[in-house]
Amino acid sequence: MKDSTRCTFIFGTTRAGTLPAASNEDERKDRAVRRSHFNGVDPQSFLHLQSGLFTTMARRLVIGVLANVYLLSHVYSQDVPLPVRVSPSTKTYGPDGPWQAVTVKLGDPEQTIDLYPGGIFESTVFTTEVCDNIKARPCGSGGLYNDTASATLDDTSIRIEFDADWTSGAMYQPGKAQPVMEQIAFDDRNQVVADLSMNLVSNLETIYPDGSKYPVQVGQLALGAPADNQTFDSVNASLIPNYLQDKKFIPSSSYGLHIGSAALNLPLSLWLGGYDSSRAIGSVSSQPIPASSLFTIDLLDIGLGVDNGASPPNFTERQGVLAEGNSSITSSVPVTMNPGAPYMYLPNSTCAAMVKDLPVTYNAKFGLYFWNTQDPDYAKIITSPTLLSFTFRDSTENLTVKVPFQLLNLTLDAPLVTEPTSYFPCQPPNNATDYSLGRAFLQAAFIGVNWEKGNGNWFLAQAPGPNTALTPVQKPITSLTIDGSPANWTETWNTVWTPIPDSNSSPPPGASTDKTTKTTSRKSTVSGGAIAGIVIAVVAASVLFFTVGFFVRRKKQRRRGHGSQPAWWTPSEKPNPIEPPPLYQHEVEGSTPLPKGIHTLSEADSITPGQHEEGIRLHELSSNA
Repeated sequence: MKDSTRCTFIFGTTRAGTLPAASNEDERKDRAVRRSHFNGVDPQSFLHLQSGLFTTMARRLVIGVLANVYLLSHVYSQDVPLPVRVSPSTKTYGPDGPWQAVTVKLGDPEQTIDLYPGGIFESTVFTTEVCDNIKARPCGSGGLYNDTASATLDDTSIRIEFDADWTSGAMYQPGKAQPVMEQIAFDDRNQVVADLSMNLVSNLETIYPDGSKYPVQVGQLALGAPADNQTFDSVNASLIPNYLQDKKFIPSSSYGLHIGSAALNLPLSLWLGGYDSSRAIGSVSSQPIPASSLFTIDLLDIGLGVDNGASPPNFTERQGVLAEGNSSITSSVPVTMNPGAPYMYLPNSTCAAMVKDLPVTYNAKFGLYFWNTQDPDYAKIITSPTLLSFTFRDSTENLTVKVPFQLLNLTLDAPLVTEPTSYFPCQPPNNATDYSLGRAFLQAAFIGVNWEKGNGNWFLAQAPGPNTALTPVQKPITSLTIDGSPANWTETWNTVWTPIPDSNSSPPPGASTDKTTKTTSRKSTVSGGAIAGIVIAVVAASVLFFTVGFFVRRKKQRRRGHGSQPAWWTPSEKPNPIEPPPLYQHEVEGSTPLPKGIHTLSEADSITPGQHEEGIRLHELSSNA
């Protein structure tokens, strides 16, 4: 909280007459009746009066506490900006998915476009001309941008041209892109980024190994870079998280991404300035951003395994898959996290070793392995807890990300094939050594970054399965490390798996066999927003406790009080509910007149306990005289 920020705490106050503390509820009622007796008030009415006073006090206290909660939330909402959620699209895309995208709004008037999140520097958007020279359909199904209809498009300030490849050499996609600047808006809090660095692509196609050409479907939303902006000959174009941080819209130039699984109904999660911590399980690997600005890390090994239960027939659990059959791989292979590309782009020998025990057939046209869906082993592998494990180098302890084979049972559809075809997503990259892990792998992994103006770190962690709560656990990214969720990874999958019974032993229900995910902890700091959340939660809990206690006590009072009187009160002494009992014997009709100097009280008069005792004393003196 800034020093200039001041909070005023408001508490309800109520003045009331004081009574000695009662040892129990009955004694409290007895005092109330005695006091009401000499004040001419029905005891039951007096008890209700006190109850009403207590209700007023409770109400004022609750209002005061709620006011403090509002002040705290208001102060922190003004002082600490919150992460911005980028809305997932309601559609899914192929032809090699299904894949999930995010929805953004470009230009003025706004044009709604779906894009795959990921990448650095400039975003890539397809114009309405991109499908003109390609007969195959669908084409540009994520939305095509009309560059002649926007009043905010600047397509004249930048006078250069780029190659239209945003897959880091993973796929062969010849084409040209024109750098432009345009505004972009997000649904969450209606944030707008002006002068976004963007590539307009009007001629692009994907070429497969046999030379077949197919249209592209969805462009890419770049998520920043280790710079304030992207500069073209003194022209500065905006980068999304950097711009939002500079405008105090988000806490940092950062993001957290899990693309989820469309096939298993696990929604995509993208936050700018923060992340959903439920999408990162266990420890989170944190490493410096390399000079290339790409998220590159050493892949040490790949293994085949079973999380729990027995192995399917003809399926062998083993390690050493990365270097199997390739003597040139000695210790590791650098790989890049690549959300712009669909497959896992690894050495040909590694892909072959992965599928050695799988019911698949290599298809040369697409350079992919097709699942033999009629093979009995296919269903057993896809539905049981079989997986690939990817072990990465980390500065403290190696990190393993598990990718169940259910996520690697993807589908080719039109225009690539006439009938939906299941395939295994591994092939060598177009550029021989540009190894990367695309969306197929990232279904099972969380990635994020804190750009920190070029001095930041990027993050990698295990992502959960489809049995994950859809309510996000939103956290800001304010340092070079972030914390993951303590959730059990196996339990996020156990609703969709059917383990094969193990004749030797079986783990207890819900038990995890995760032995490779890091368990080392990192020191973390508590942000101002977290402190505010703790304070607000404590205050709210106090209000709830006080309110529940009040109504429970009131209910007990009513049960005890209705129709009951203290033990010393006899039926003959019970006052008339309409006419109050006399304060003095001389007020009774027909009694001896009062001595000189003593008078009766009218309804308009009032008397305090001290005046009452003085009146009795004077009466006694007159009588004695």
